[in-house]
Amino acid sequence: MSTKKKAEKSQINLRYVVLCVVILVFTVYSVVTLVDLYAQIGEKQSELDKLNAEITIQEIKNEDMNDLYNSSDEEFADYIEQIAREDLDYIRQGERIFVNVAGD
Repeated sequence: MSTKKKAEKSQINLRYVVLCVVILVFTVYSVVTLVDLYAQIGEKQSELDKLNAEITIQEIKNEDMNDLYNSSDEEFADYIEQIAREDLDYIRQGERIFVNVAGD
């Protein structure tokens, strides 16, 4: 073989090696990017599930408020009394509350 043919063959081999390295680097980059994207998708899916749960809870609260708004005066008065007794610790006039201080 002549020197010219050896040089051409050497250049072809070098181009082949460079092409293989470029393809390998691109493949590794693509795999790393896909793995990262799948991780991000998982995080966003869990965020979405959490937000959907919060939406459901809020819709239930809205329904309760609408039911209360559309209820009769007697039902509304009962609801107000329940909130006053349970959350605000109010009592009716003349009522006595006994507290067990022994802890039993």
